[in-house]
Amino acid sequence: MLAKQGEVYYSNLNPILRMKKVTSVLPTFLGALILLLNLAAGLAFAQSTEETSRKMALEYRDKGLQAQRSGDLDTAMVFLQKAVELDPSLGVAYNDLGVLYEAKGWSDRAKLAYGKAIDLDPNMSSPYYNLGSIYAKEGEFEKAVMYFKQRVLIGDWNDEWTMKARRELQSLGVDDPEIRQDFMEEHLARVEEMGDIKGSPKGNDLDPKTRKRQARLHLFRGKQLAYMGQYLEALRELSYAEVLDPRNKEIEKVLENVHRKALMAN
Repeated sequence: MLAKQGEVYYSNLNPILRMKKVTSVLPTFLGALILLLNLAAGLAFAQSTEETSRKMALEYRDKGLQAQRSGDLDTAMVFLQKAVELDPSLGVAYNDLGVLYEAKGWSDRAKLAYGKAIDLDPNMSSPYYNLGSIYAKEGEFEKAVMYFKQRVLIGDWNDEWTMKARRELQSLGVDDPEIRQDFMEEHLARVEEMGDIKGSPKGNDLDPKTRKRQARLHLFRGKQLAYMGQYLEALRELSYAEVLDPRNKEIEKVLENVHRKALMAN
């Protein structure tokens, strides 16, 4: 009888002990939860602040461009400097500042601003041309060639400013065929680095991924040759692409367009 009473005593005690254990863990759990909530709130606030700063930076940039168009370079400079202060990653605003510095005759400051724009966005084309122009005026022709060449390499072959850069290079003694070869090599290298070929063609291909990759390269080469007006070479490359990936609708469409341009050119 006593044993049973003891069993009852301990069985009644166990829930109390369990409650004490839960109670002791609860403050730790609540503390961790509060910490996580605070971190999440802080992150959300930081993101919101960053988005607000970027939006304001773009607004200041627009005001700066408006002032520049009206001929008020000093006011434009103030707005653009405020833009990069609010968003130091806004590469286009640094390029805009470079234009203003150059207009003021401050070539060193302009070069720094253009260089900053390139650091922030290496694919932005304008600062390359602008730097090439400054170095050409200063007689530093090797640097001018380097920047004009880079401007050509990151643009489309027949883009207006690419063509201007090509003319500048020609005036500095760089032949167009040399530029063309560099252009092709640069763009092909970029396509090869992308590595984003997806899907597999149907059929008995031993290595469908390789065939798709090669088709993509031939397509790109064909498009660039067509940009340059070399239609027969372009058609040959596009024909290779079609054989390698016959179901690719883009290849089919480009091939038709280049056929039409080739006929019109003859």
